Amino acid sequence: MFHLLLLFGFFSLGVCLPRQYHFINEKKTWAEAQRFCRENYDDLASINNTEEELALTNLVDIWDSRRTWIGLYDDLNSWKWSLDDHSFYKKGERSFRNWYINKPRNSGGNSLCVYFSGSSLVWYEASCSLTLSFICFDGRVNASERYVMVSQRLNWTEAQSYCREHYTDLLSVRNDTENQKIGSLFYNNNNNNNNKNYYYDDYYLYIPVWIGLYRTRSWSDKSNSSFSHWQSGQPDNYAQNESCTAVSFNDSGKWTDENCSQAFPFLCYSTMSSKSSRSCTGSSCSLHQYHFINENKTWTEALRYCQENYTDLATIDNMEEMNTLLNTVNGTYSGLAWIGLYDDLNSWRWSLNDDAFYQEGERDFRGWDQQPDNYYGQELCVSMNPTGEWFDRPCIYRKAFVCYNGTNNTYVGIYNAMTWEQAQSLCRANHTDLASVRNEIELQQILSITNGHEVWIGLYRNRLWSDQSNSTFTYWSPEIPDYFGKREGSIAQHRNQRCIAVGLSGDWTDEYCFASFPFICYTATFIPGVVMGLQVKIKANGKPSYSDIKRLVLMKLEEEVRRLGLSRNITLNVRNIPKLGPDKEIVEDTTEGHF
Repeated sequence: MFHLLLLFGFFSLGVCLPRQYHFINEKKTWAEAQRFCRENYDDLASINNTEEELALTNLVDIWDSRRTWIGLYDDLNSWKWSLDDHSFYKKGERSFRNWYINKPRNSGGNSLCVYFSGSSLVWYEASCSLTLSFICFDGRVNASERYVMVSQRLNWTEAQSYCREHYTDLLSVRNDTENQKIGSLFYNNNNNNNNKNYYYDDYYLYIPVWIGLYRTRSWSDKSNSSFSHWQSGQPDNYAQNESCTAVSFNDSGKWTDENCSQAFPFLCYSTMSSKSSRSCTGSSCSLHQYHFINENKTWTEALRYCQENYTDLATIDNMEEMNTLLNTVNGTYSGLAWIGLYDDLNSWRWSLNDDAFYQEGERDFRGWDQQPDNYYGQELCVSMNPTGEWFDRPCIYRKAFVCYNGTNNTYVGIYNAMTWEQAQSLCRANHTDLASVRNEIELQQILSITNGHEVWIGLYRNRLWSDQSNSTFTYWSPEIPDYFGKREGSIAQHRNQRCIAVGLSGDWTDEYCFASFPFICYTATFIPGVVMGLQVKIKANGKPSYSDIKRLVLMKLEEEVRRLGLSRNITLNVRNIPKLGPDKEIVEDTTEGHF
């Protein structure tokens, strides 16, 4: 029986460059065109930005063609929830639906978001650009209400941003019980005249509200591109039977949705190669090529722009890359500019990262007392006071701490004051790790050995990079993040300074995310011939088949190449897997990546 597969993937990195398009003047259905492109090139054409759109339309041969297939298609079964937290959903809860009909039909061609009807408790698809009221979910420990109805009318994307800023996310509906409970909000709060966010009279019972279900069109090569170039009035899903996308070259390359069974010429792409794409300084080459955008945008707007036009907001792995970033600006600008680092107050995790140690829900046990608040901008570690309440604290504070010893399943109090990292190192060297607190019983056990001290426990978090990089490099300006509240402005402002900017000297500061600054994007560049090794852990119940193992290998490696910014330019294939025996727990696999 297989419980753990350790998979090793190795692939050669070629140069990451814009794609090269190939016009095939043979009429095929969309599925036939996709098959042809995958066999002879990389895939049907995907388009990431205006530059690639121009490259596509500049192909000389195609100006007489009226319709030409590209890789974009509409999958009516690709619905997903805005709140993408695996621990939030039990088996089958992600797929709960309560449609007004058996299956949505994408009426009008652009119905990609979902609203809830308070009068009938059923769900409808609609254009995400509609402005509606909405329901947020508040998953914070001390939340007074889990479901918060907001009467302000916003489009779906704006409603999502509002919920994520003020609560947790737009509402997910996991089962019929929750669906009924949400419907009761429209009635229970109908006569509540004290809360301006709730509906007050019968008229509002029939107002639709956004929930968190949505979908996007998909690219054939699984690209995450959000670029679009639709013809006016498109897509329209005429006769509710147009799921594939064509380029109209008699209308400046604008896109239309078409019946997938029609036969048109089509566009494939392959990845170009050139030695000139390296981003090199001296004898070494950087993984990031930086692009300074001198337009004032909020951090979220800058993130969207970079992801649409490059790879992501700038990630910085070391001082060499920091210097490369500064050379990109080259003295042309002297203010602040956004980079990809941000502060997520909900990213807490335990130092002891062993799945077998936690039962369902135990990783999420918390004992906050009106916390966390990130009061001084750098409170990334957690302590517990002598009465059991938890507080986020700066990790450089020196405190007593509690270790966990997994050998005899006991807690060990250490009363020599240390920083959180020093405490973690001592616990790992002499016991198992800093203490995890999985439930109220364990909390009381730990309290019994603290001897009146405030103690470090194993809960902590890090700031995150927008591209999910694991970089730990920092270059803070003195007393930044705002460590002791010495900067101008109120403490409330300091707590909301969660996005990171870089100044003229290269020093970093934390800033209010809605401030508008220029920003720095990056694209991924790679050295030809470099071999990357990846070690991936996967759990599998039972005895997985060859195809199951292959699928799991590819899924995990695809996650990693997406993190590296390669997902638009790489195809992964499993080359071989050695013969498996019934008692083996380690599988070695060779996986090839083609660019």
